[in-house]
Amino acid sequence: MSKIIFATSNQEKMLIAQTVCSKFDINVEQASIDIDEIQGEDPVIIVKDKAYRAYEVLSKPVVVSDDSWDIPALNGFPGPYMKSINYWFKPDDFLRLMSGIKDRSIILHQLLAYYDGSTMKVFSNDIHGKIIDKPCGQNDRSPNMTVTVLDHDNGKTIAEVFEQGQKAVVERYQTRPDVWHSFVNWLNIGKKK
Repeated sequence: MSKIIFATSNQEKMLIAQTVCSKFDINVEQASIDIDEIQGEDPVIIVKDKAYRAYEVLSKPVVVSDDSWDIPALNGFPGPYMKSINYWFKPDDFLRLMSGIKDRSIILHQLLAYYDGSTMKVFSNDIHGKIIDKPCGQNDRSPNMTVTVLDHDNGKTIAEVFEQGQKAVVERYQTRPDVWHSFVNWLNIGKKK
């Protein structure tokens, strides 16, 4: 069984990593470290910097993740700033922002970066969805999850999916592509060489 270190303090992201990687006999070890993220509009630059910083702290090969949220009707807002927006906004703030807007689509750009001190590899995946008309589910840390329904989630908000527990999350990643699948494929190809 292989082992990777995932630098995150986000338990939901950790559950996703474990769910996908366990199917491929990859053990995910969590490293809860605080990393000051650079600010900017380019999510690839942000995730690479985060990987460099995590490696500096751990001195071991590491995987980091970062998400960028794109609301096309709002010219790509909030981009990589969703974590900050979630600090300021409540679910109703997202709904007011979308008031009167017909195109309620949203795209979650998932990014992972692996860095081992010499090799930097970035993986990405896009998941489409929409912002609904009223909050469903509970997530005080990430209010956007109560108003966002992603494709393949059977009409449930992200918050509702996680409220269903680990079994529902495991089932979710059997039918929905995730950035972790790209990483696992790359890692397994590297092991075969």
